[in-house]
Amino acid sequence: MKKVLVSVVAVLAFALTSNAQLWIGGSIGASHTGGVEKNDPLNGGDDTKYAKTNRVSISPKIGVDLSDKLAVGFAVNYSTSTTGKMDKDNKTKTNVAGVTPFLRYTFAEFGKFGILAEVGVPVSYEFGKTVAGGNDTKTNRTLSYGLDVAPWLTYGVSDNFSLECGLNFMALYATHSVETDQNDKDHKWKNNTMGIRANSANLVNVGGLTIGFIYKF
Repeated sequence: MKKVLVSVVAVLAFALTSNAQLWIGGSIGASHTGGVEKNDPLNGGDDTKYAKTNRVSISPKIGVDLSDKLAVGFAVNYSTSTTGKMDKDNKTKTNVAGVTPFLRYTFAEFGKFGILAEVGVPVSYEFGKTVAGGNDTKTNRTLSYGLDVAPWLTYGVSDNFSLECGLNFMALYATHSVETDQNDKDHKWKNNTMGIRANSANLVNVGGLTIGFIYKF
């Protein structure tokens, strides 16, 4: 994995000193979930509040076009979420930080539209804590890395600005993760996942799409 990161950095450094085109993009988001169960007051029932979750995520991306068809770069990913009820002394906080080197190849263009395949090597580290009665306890930490291959669509709005859409409902993926017991460093859980996503019934579900933009200098 270190060799992959070093290779990406070396390519970017070379691109910055050559005629290769540099571009940036990424995404940022925030969400809030929560609710309440309304009970019949005539039966003496009180309303039950669900746990509330607040989440913030940011994922800047930088890349270089090595040719009209080939590009390389990496994305930095960070998200934090807090789940708890109104009582601030009882909650769970989870943070995920990672980096994803990627290689993308455009294999078809139709006017301003383009179809490309992106190969990513996501690496992430999850950590957090739980608060119970005002006392903090670290949660188990998980290191994950893998491989993800997915198609993307692009649309060139101008020479410098493009929209892009990741078709997450159709992809190949493989992931290896190691979770470490915070109370016993020698106690670990290792998991391997691999498969293919292909769901023709999910084409118009926005949950299966990632829409963003890139700006070329």
